[in-house]
Amino acid sequence: MRAQGSPLAALFLAALCGCVTGSALRERSHAVQDDIKTARTSGAETCAPRELAIAEGNLRFAQLELDHGDSFRAEDHLNLAAGNARTALSQSKDCGKVTVLIREKDVATVPRVALKDTDGDGVPDIDDLCPEVPGPASNHGCPVMTDRDADGVPDDIDRCPDVPGPKENFGCPWADRDGDGVPDKDDKCPDLAGPKENFGCPYGDRDGDGVPDDKDLCPDVPGPVENAGCPWPDRDHDGVPDKDDKCPDEPGPADNHGCPRKQTLIVVKKDRIELKQQVHFKPNRSVILPESHELLRQVATALKDAPAVNIRIEGHTDNVGKLMKNMKLSQARADAVRDFLVKQGVDARQVGSEGYGPTRPIASNLTRAGKAANRRVEFRMGDRPR
Repeated sequence: MRAQGSPLAALFLAALCGCVTGSALRERSHAVQDDIKTARTSGAETCAPRELAIAEGNLRFAQLELDHGDSFRAEDHLNLAAGNARTALSQSKDCGKVTVLIREKDVATVPRVALKDTDGDGVPDIDDLCPEVPGPASNHGCPVMTDRDADGVPDDIDRCPDVPGPKENFGCPWADRDGDGVPDKDDKCPDLAGPKENFGCPYGDRDGDGVPDDKDLCPDVPGPVENAGCPWPDRDHDGVPDKDDKCPDEPGPADNHGCPRKQTLIVVKKDRIELKQQVHFKPNRSVILPESHELLRQVATALKDAPAVNIRIEGHTDNVGKLMKNMKLSQARADAVRDFLVKQGVDARQVGSEGYGPTRPIASNLTRAGKAANRRVEFRMGDRPR
């Protein structure tokens, strides 16, 4: 008989006290551990293998719950462990390890042979399918414990016996609120579905084009899905993508397949608008003569057809007169042309103006024809307007 004050008696008294603190539960767990050790020494592996296994399993779970700070669950497991440890002690009181002897009829001439029984369950290792774990002979020396969900956690200590789960979660699957296959414990966005390689978070879409950043080759510039999130190329900046533009190097409206409209006084080219006649002004002034209005209206039409195209209006003079006066005159004439185009509906942000005076001649200033050619207005594309 066990003396008063034994670990088992202390465990019984502690169980009567209800819910206790974590430190008290740890002391109880030590007492239960002592009882389990005593039962094992007394032969419980043979006489009470099921009760001993349940006691050991619930003791392990109680210790895990204490490590997680859950005293209530720990106490439940500890109570189960304590009850089964007492039963194991009781059933193994008169039990001991069994040694199986094979005796020959002629005892005088044949020595006794003892068969090894590692787990002490009465089934010799040679016949024991579980030589390290005690179990009854009717089950070939293996413990009789069911595991319906086959997750490796016996049903008697499995909190989810019909759903497989890891031992670390007591036989239950980890929670996954957003259903993305990444358990909440590893999911940085547990309420938003996302791939495992992005830690359970959905990929962003910085440019808002509907193509997620992980698949978007231009994540900061919106573009169609068909082009991997990148805008279609548009070499002439007329708003018609090259794939649909029949004139990809000359700007033109979409209703003309990206080609410039045929005009009588101008030709739209890749880098400039070429004039078939000069812009005429009053002598030494920046007043545009009416005879040039139709020419400039055609220029305005071409620019409105390609609103994304920037153009620089250049004013030039011959070398007659003072340099500063010519520089001012050329700038005034370029500005006058710009104002005319804006009044025709061209976006003011689309056009800039620059006066170069006589610094960029295209012909000799020694002849009358050369001087006339140098007095001109040109339209250059692609430069940022001033």
